[in-house]
Amino acid sequence: MRHLFSHSVYQDASVFGYDLGSTLSRIGCDGLELLTSHTMEGEAYLPYTETVHLPFAHDWLAAWEGRPYDMPDDSVPYLMFGRTRDEVVQRVSEDIMIASAFSPTHGVMHASNVSLCDVWRRTYSDDSRHVIRSFCEMMNTVVGSMPGGEPPFRLAFENLWWPGLRLSDESDYRLLESNLEFEDWCICLDTGHLMNLLPDIYTEKDGVDALLDIFYGYSRDLVERIRAIHFHYSASYGYRSTFEERSMDCDAVSFIGSAYPHVSMIDQHLPFSEPRCVEILDVLEPDIVVHELPGNEKGPLEDFVKQRTLIG
Repeated sequence: MRHLFSHSVYQDASVFGYDLGSTLSRIGCDGLELLTSHTMEGEAYLPYTETVHLPFAHDWLAAWEGRPYDMPDDSVPYLMFGRTRDEVVQRVSEDIMIASAFSPTHGVMHASNVSLCDVWRRTYSDDSRHVIRSFCEMMNTVVGSMPGGEPPFRLAFENLWWPGLRLSDESDYRLLESNLEFEDWCICLDTGHLMNLLPDIYTEKDGVDALLDIFYGYSRDLVERIRAIHFHYSASYGYRSTFEERSMDCDAVSFIGSAYPHVSMIDQHLPFSEPRCVEILDVLEPDIVVHELPGNEKGPLEDFVKQRTLIG
């Protein structure tokens, strides 16, 4: 089991001090999972990158279905990937090829979508099954044009609380499995994202108990498909059940920009301190544990150490 630190090409390396490699070794970290960009950046991280996290576009489905939002060209890749199907395929293909320069073990990709007008709502207009089928169609098109009909590195599909791959049961995984036409893929299960779906998660212990109830019900083949975990918790039900919903009352780019603090209140990315969190790893047996901690309690390194020390 390898333990990785989540970092981004958009961040500088100052958090690691003068010697990135020595810092990683000192805190018991085997390398980085690096969030990549739509252009080649972050070459300094090449020697330390084990896995990558590919860029995410919130509502790529709008472009895929021919109903793109009106927005400036420089915002399109981040919110829709493109304005048309061909542009979406080209953008995702280029993102994969850019990330391949890091020679990653795998590349994480969110298998989900959220209509921009739904970001500040409790219910969503997209249907998860439709999102998964459309996502598979898009990924089959992307990968089908690559050499041998396979990606240059394994793709690891991640769950969110937004419509798409959620993993609160096996049904959406089965749909993903039956619609993908290439072989080199796995699941990256995000523990905090799954907690964001569940009721009555007020404490870390609530979240751990609820996840274990779900994981004990997974079939063996699903467990074997989960090769990586984004490890953190969100105990946000109090906020999720009480926030004031908001309609998209301005242009799409401004609305999404104003929604980021709201999304962070839901998706807290806090470090575990409950010792029973280790049971999650015992049940799922991942190859890679990514401590996806932006430093909401103290700082990224401090939160990593706090969580890492729980695990032998």
